[in-house]
Amino acid sequence: MIFTTSWDDGHPCDERLAAMLDHYGLAGTFYIPIKNQEGRQVMDALAMRELDRRFEIGSHTLDHAYLTKLTAEQCDFQILAGKHQLEDILGHNVGGFCYPGGKFNADVRESVINAQFVYARGISNFWLNSGIDSFNIPTTIQFYPHSRQVLWRNFIKHGHYSERFPAFKSVAVGMNWLSAMKNLVEAQSETERVIHIWGHSWEIEDNNLWSQLDDFLNFVSELNPVTCRLDELRSHNKWSNEK
Repeated sequence: MIFTTSWDDGHPCDERLAAMLDHYGLAGTFYIPIKNQEGRQVMDALAMRELDRRFEIGSHTLDHAYLTKLTAEQCDFQILAGKHQLEDILGHNVGGFCYPGGKFNADVRESVINAQFVYARGISNFWLNSGIDSFNIPTTIQFYPHSRQVLWRNFIKHGHYSERFPAFKSVAVGMNWLSAMKNLVEAQSETERVIHIWGHSWEIEDNNLWSQLDDFLNFVSELNPVTCRLDELRSHNKWSNEK
């Protein structure tokens, strides 16, 4: 099993989350906007640089803008300004991008490519691989206690049912959401498939899920997975770069 995690929005609680990943020897990628127009805090530059020493940091636009709602000029500005300001803070190129809210279309995708990103992550779930499009990297499941009804809706929404059903089935048989997450991981522990967990540290804080996250990460670490960041996943799974 290849295990990776990614975390959106750059909230200061990312520092606590990163420490937990470090403790269990697990990798992660953090997508950070420079500010958040929704009013949530974003970690300061010093914290970003400290996080960058241990994990991958990707861009999440300038101020967490939903790109499909913008004009072409506004979209380009959000993508480029977010990338360049983050690179100025970190002192190196940033190759990864995440679409805020998972919202994008063909024009947004083209803008991300033109901004010289290497890949972009979406939110399509129940995948057990890294996908076939490096500008729409899918996920396996969000670390959040969604109801079964929500999981069903998400499964129906994104199609590719035969490919996504094995992961969905593992989650659906769990007695509760945390046992479902463990079922999902354990079912793939002896395979070469990808488990990609994503989420928001501010949601974990708001819903008091830290003990559940610690339990889950401990469970995963005891399975001894291959663990890597999103920018390293290409060396384990081939991505196509169809533009």
